[in-house]
Amino acid sequence: MASGSVIENLSTRKLCFLLLSLAVAQAVFFAVGALLAPVPSSSMEFEMVKCSDKTRGASGEWFYVRPQNCDLIEDLSTYTPQSFDLREIVFVAQMPHARSGLQLEYSPWFQFLLGLLHVEVEYSDHFKYVAGASLKLEVRMGVRSLAEGPEEWREYMETNVTRTLECTIDKNKRSEGNTYDCDTLDLFELGSNNYPFYLMNIRIPIDREACIRDASSPNCQIGKINSLNLVAIHQNGGFTMVWLWLKTLLSPIVIAAVYWFNRRLSLLPRQKLLLEKAILSLGVALIVLDAPIEWVSLFTKLPCLLLLSDLRQGLFYTVLFSFWLIFAGEHLIDDPQLNNLWSYRMNLSLVAVASLSLLIYDMAERGMQLADPFYSIWSSETGSAIAYISIYVALLCTLAYFAFLFYKIVVVWNSIRRKRAAHLYRTSENRRLKVEGVIYRFKFLMLFTLLCSALTIAAYFMRQFGEASLHGDSPDDSIMTHSTSAFFTGTFGMWNIYVLLLIAMYAPSHKEYAGSEGLVDESEDLISGERVESNLLTTFLKPATD
Repeated sequence: MASGSVIENLSTRKLCFLLLSLAVAQAVFFAVGALLAPVPSSSMEFEMVKCSDKTRGASGEWFYVRPQNCDLIEDLSTYTPQSFDLREIVFVAQMPHARSGLQLEYSPWFQFLLGLLHVEVEYSDHFKYVAGASLKLEVRMGVRSLAEGPEEWREYMETNVTRTLECTIDKNKRSEGNTYDCDTLDLFELGSNNYPFYLMNIRIPIDREACIRDASSPNCQIGKINSLNLVAIHQNGGFTMVWLWLKTLLSPIVIAAVYWFNRRLSLLPRQKLLLEKAILSLGVALIVLDAPIEWVSLFTKLPCLLLLSDLRQGLFYTVLFSFWLIFAGEHLIDDPQLNNLWSYRMNLSLVAVASLSLLIYDMAERGMQLADPFYSIWSSETGSAIAYISIYVALLCTLAYFAFLFYKIVVVWNSIRRKRAAHLYRTSENRRLKVEGVIYRFKFLMLFTLLCSALTIAAYFMRQFGEASLHGDSPDDSIMTHSTSAFFTGTFGMWNIYVLLLIAMYAPSHKEYAGSEGLVDESEDLISGERVESNLLTTFLKPATD
């Protein structure tokens, strides 16, 4: 008597019930995102108030507007500065807004806070703007808690920020009073939202001597600036709540399933097969992804939350992409290479290079932002070159990977079709019926794999494109600020369903069948060299020896 995996021994009735249950669960995930979760992110725009500081920063005081501590400058075009360096002009944004007489506040449920800056440059024949001008800002960020008074601001960060100001204007608008169309600049990004109130004080100083020595020095070619507009983007608290509860409910289920799968494998009188190890690794990666560590950020400061989320997502993508190659390859690989991870070294190298490239970019960007939230890898030529190289290398490897994966799946599919029509398993009615059932189940898994890979690719590029759009000129048009919640929750649920289905289908079965000895005997001629115990479909797809 011998036992196989669940995919071989599960009855059709139980299999249909399992698949129906998973289909209902998948529909629930999409419905939760569509009906319960708001859009992932929201934005709030601030036209920065202009204040006059006669001490030019020597006093160290904060300037704010609620309650007002600001010598207001109504219009910069009519304002006469007392000094050339312009440090007496302070641009002020107090976040969040007050609405209907009530002061709004940020919440830890918002998870992150992204600040973008739009500079309004007026065309001037006297103060000329030069393309690619270097803009240097002296920035102070203040914070206060609910327990502190409206005037008790504490310094969170003081730094100098340098960005490249890229602006364009039509030829027919090059006259006094018209404004340039300038790219939006990244200002800051906080990986967690730890304070209810934030205050920004920004100065744009000009060094006369530096401009005389070198006209391309910071702020010497930025033209005539009329105003600054700050856009603050945060994750919606309602979306965070739905996302967290999904993780909290799924996490123990996945942990229990992985534990059960590993225990079943450990009871077998053999070592784990490569495919089983790959499924186990995928389950562990899903546990890491599902872990609801965001709960911690609601009660304590966790500035590395955004970086941790990226690293967990990257780990899951890496293991998932690697698994797909092994899943397809283990049913086609030649006998001497059976159950050997080294035989996949060339295939997995694409995944490794892409993952490493994105890891370098992530650590260079969000890793540095842990120490300085105003840091941007795009603010220097060297940093921009590193970022572009990392992204392009990852993109090329990803495209090559999916082309190769599609090829592997096509080969597997054709092998099933050819073998099914051959006489290989027709010598025994028991064997024919057994393999027929397994083939249908494997085809379903392969179709589910194709669907999962397609939605995973879409989710990956939607997230990357959406986050890039948040940093672009029209953050309100980003897909992250539109109704994509159902897609994200649905895809997240699909990953969990896919991994749970693999665990359920490839776990060793406790059932034994009277005809199983005959099946083993008939498969012996299919395996050359050292005999390796594997599931029936893998054995079936092996090329017959002469």
